[in-house]
Amino acid sequence: MQWQDTLRDLDDRLAAGEIDAAEHRRLRDEALAEASGTTRRVHIPSSAFLPRREPAPPRALDVDRGRFVDGESLFVESGGRVGRIALGVVGAAVVVAAGIWLFSGDSEPVAETPQPTAASRADELAKGLPQLPGTVKSPPSVLPVSVGPQLGLYGPEIPNAGSSGLVNTASTDGPRSLTVNVLDNATGPDRAKDVLAYAAATGWTEDSAPEGIQVVRTGQGGTQLYRAVYRSGAWTVVVTATSKDDDLGFRAYFESVLKRTLVALPAR
Repeated sequence: MQWQDTLRDLDDRLAAGEIDAAEHRRLRDEALAEASGTTRRVHIPSSAFLPRREPAPPRALDVDRGRFVDGESLFVESGGRVGRIALGVVGAAVVVAAGIWLFSGDSEPVAETPQPTAASRADELAKGLPQLPGTVKSPPSVLPVSVGPQLGLYGPEIPNAGSSGLVNTASTDGPRSLTVNVLDNATGPDRAKDVLAYAAATGWTEDSAPEGIQVVRTGQGGTQLYRAVYRSGAWTVVVTATSKDDDLGFRAYFESVLKRTLVALPAR
């Protein structure tokens, strides 16, 4: 029998389950060695005298070698080459599946980051105002800009339609009362001068003040009032303090409250 016939016979026995993959390789290597003249001739018994084996699990075809190998051999021979091919096929399938999911209509749209609304500007400012000394009577909150004239801060013509509101907070500290109001000018003009003009028209007089800040004062019925007005970016800030006439340390106290406000809302 020629060595080619021997190899075909071995492949047929492997496919029929008469010999396993290891035995097939051993006999095949011996047949090839004999054909090349490097070893003695080995007689391969016919299939009639070989012990019968139980049918082996389904086998896969090794395309490169033209023979059948069992499932285990697919991942152990040739240094795991076939295993790497199988993993590559699986990886490609995963990539394709991910691409289909990404571009399919069933995918969830990416939520956009919400942009701050006009009303939220005043809300955020209210959260950042420093706590006033004494007992808080009105925590920082946002009021409609139409409340300003009722509080005696400015005339009805001052607020503009783009304003997000008037931030207000108040406290009492012994005989002293404190109020901080911050008007959102939005994209409108600086309203500090308008607030000062309204104060002058209602009996307040100018007093000395740090650069960038205007202080006015007045007195009614045994009380003294100080008010600081200045611009802080898009905001018009109004700090008002009230006490009795005999409160000699009141002006210094007012200035200390103003300094604390300037930390949160610097004059600019």
